[in-house]
Amino acid sequence: NPAGKNAADLVQYALHAYHEHWGYVWGTFGLVLTESLFEAKLAQYPDALAGNADFIRQTWVGGRTTDCVGLIKGYGWLDTKSMTIRYATNGMPDYGADQMYQACKNAGTLNKDYGAISTMPEIPGLMLWKSGHAGVYIGGGYAIEAMGTSKGVVKTKVSDRNWQGWGKLPYIDYREGN
Repeated sequence: NPAGKNAADLVQYALHAYHEHWGYVWGTFGLVLTESLFEAKLAQYPDALAGNADFIRQTWVGGRTTDCVGLIKGYGWLDTKSMTIRYATNGMPDYGADQMYQACKNAGTLNKDYGAISTMPEIPGLMLWKSGHAGVYIGGGYAIEAMGTSKGVVKTKVSDRNWQGWGKLPYIDYREGN
């Protein structure tokens, strides 16, 4: 639905990242990882990336990469007319996982828009959260998440991942039928 950002399309975007075997690189959000982009991220986040630089070059350069919350931001920043990702557009801020979950809490009403993982409703497109990490609930007890440098974007069972909370992203439409 190019008219607006919605939960159903977020799920499709996350599934696409999973099926296309996107890699994981700290600080990225769905762009193709070129050597120059990797060098920029390496300079920006040396502590997070230097130890895995050879692996990243051999495994992820040339393909699309994201970090955990970058998976959500990449969808939020996707220009559906040009199908390009434009940094910090469409009203979605450049937040980390914890800030993004806090935005869900700030915009929501407890037990309706966010809560402990044990209270999560069956609504595909919800953000899943644990300290420092985010994922996308795709329904049926499963999530798509960018898990780490060696794994990339993976499909996981929610009950196996120790998620702490869920939230409706304030930048996404959760009305039924989208």
